[in-house]
Amino acid sequence: MTHSTSSHTSATCQIDDRIAGASIEAVRPPWPSRRNFLRRTLGSIAGLTCADFLTHFQAYGMPYDSRATQLATEATNANADPHFLVYWYLEGGWCGYDMFNPVNTENNVVKRLECISDERYRVLKWGQDDYTIKTNGNIRYGYLAEPGKDLFGDMAVLSSMHTGSGHSRERLKVHMGNYGFKQTEERQDDERSVMQAFAEVYGQPYVLPSLSWHWWLSDGELNEVQYTGRRGYYHALGPVHAHTIYAGTPEKLRKTLLSMEETAGDAVARTVDKFLQNANSEILKDENLNAVRSYQSARNIYQQIVNQGRGLERSQLQQLFKDPALRERFGVTTKDELITYRSVNGNKARSKFAPNVNVQAMMSYEMMRAGLSCAFFIESRDVRRFDSHNTRKNLWKQDKPVGNKDQTDMMHDDLWNPLHAFVERLKQTEYGTTGSSLFDHTNIVLTSEFGRSIHGDVEGILSKKSNQAAKDNEIAGQDISAHWQVTSCAFLGGKVKGDAQYGRIGERTLMAIPIMPDGQLDPAFDPVSGELKPDCTRSAESFIPNHGDVYSTALALSGINPAGRGLNDRPALPFIGIGKA
Repeated sequence: MTHSTSSHTSATCQIDDRIAGASIEAVRPPWPSRRNFLRRTLGSIAGLTCADFLTHFQAYGMPYDSRATQLATEATNANADPHFLVYWYLEGGWCGYDMFNPVNTENNVVKRLECISDERYRVLKWGQDDYTIKTNGNIRYGYLAEPGKDLFGDMAVLSSMHTGSGHSRERLKVHMGNYGFKQTEERQDDERSVMQAFAEVYGQPYVLPSLSWHWWLSDGELNEVQYTGRRGYYHALGPVHAHTIYAGTPEKLRKTLLSMEETAGDAVARTVDKFLQNANSEILKDENLNAVRSYQSARNIYQQIVNQGRGLERSQLQQLFKDPALRERFGVTTKDELITYRSVNGNKARSKFAPNVNVQAMMSYEMMRAGLSCAFFIESRDVRRFDSHNTRKNLWKQDKPVGNKDQTDMMHDDLWNPLHAFVERLKQTEYGTTGSSLFDHTNIVLTSEFGRSIHGDVEGILSKKSNQAAKDNEIAGQDISAHWQVTSCAFLGGKVKGDAQYGRIGERTLMAIPIMPDGQLDPAFDPVSGELKPDCTRSAESFIPNHGDVYSTALALSGINPAGRGLNDRPALPFIGIGKA
């Protein structure tokens, strides 16, 4: 059955469980050519990129021109305040009620109620020591978040959050923020994904600024004919250095970097020569400021290559992502480097052309450490792995409780295990000679497109004119782990106010309680049940955040004013950051 791309809250996404690991060489996405990949503006000094200068330096060495160096240093401060942004996205919809928007309810898989609509269905182990709602420091969380509690000191959790309920639309909102767009419309020049908005400000110094591992058309509901050109997620919004680069597997990214190390003998090299021959005059032209920044950044990277043996040095590139110690720490196996396929709703099998999450995290760390990239969109590899649909009749087998589906193992594999390795390495790695760590300069967003329900209202079914047997059959087949608008997210990083939680879910309403501009709960609502208190009125200032608020907050934590960055119309949440975001 094929579902609408906008929403389908109760119908099950049918996923072929056969996952075929394909070799790196066996499946190739439509990777652009080297020239198109770099988006070079041939014959124009203004269009020169850091990669252009660096390729030239690799081939011919770096010229010594103290006056040009001095002018370039004065003309750019792009490297003075480094920032890194990581989105860690679990595609398919995590069960937020067991994660960062926890609710404590009975388990009506075991204890049935007379009113089926009031029942709450939990995993079979619900109530055991490892399957409860707990508090660590200031953060209240569900059992799915238990493995990450040692990270809470650096984390701010947003528990009051609402989204929509359609896979493709909500994942596009994760990228683009909140505004009145249509998926099938072409993206306009003033639109930006959150990573493009970030890289537009900070990406200029880097060879491959913004790396992503999502693939828009891997969503099984998307019709490839409808999403040609700039429709849906469009990779090339903003200036060249902000464009999305699909990193792919370690082998694919190694080949891309090695190709950039090749001898430069084309029109770009001649343009670089022209720039270098006239460096003093060209540096003083305002219209060439981006080229000047690229030149200065390339000099810094090249000096790093020479002085520290890192960067685009061929023997080092050939060993990139092969470090045995790193692979062991991130738990990388050969299987993790393969891509996988899944068929959704009977459509042809789709793939994100990405390795497993632990590999993506390891690659991100190495690219940060080498000073080659600054923005990373990490995403669970397997299409819809977290899309844990379940029907009411599946809660029992031969009248014995089975319970709802448990996402614990998936959370270990796709979030907590690789995230621990990633954060540990960031904290242990000094940025240059600053005395600060990579973690101090990094912000991480943990998110999913929506949550999952733990219940199902049957009043609409009971009101139908069909016979009782038909009603009972429909109630039994109702999806009680459907896409659900109630969810949560978390921020982690050097600029985040750690050990903090904002918002809460009503344990009776199962909906987000509005929050005030300072992050406190709206006092008009009961903080436990979530219901509006008698004789109280919701505050005119209170609100419920969505993906747009997360978009703006990610930018604000990175020192970027989100106003005017793309079309997202939601403000940042200032209470997430330390001091002034």
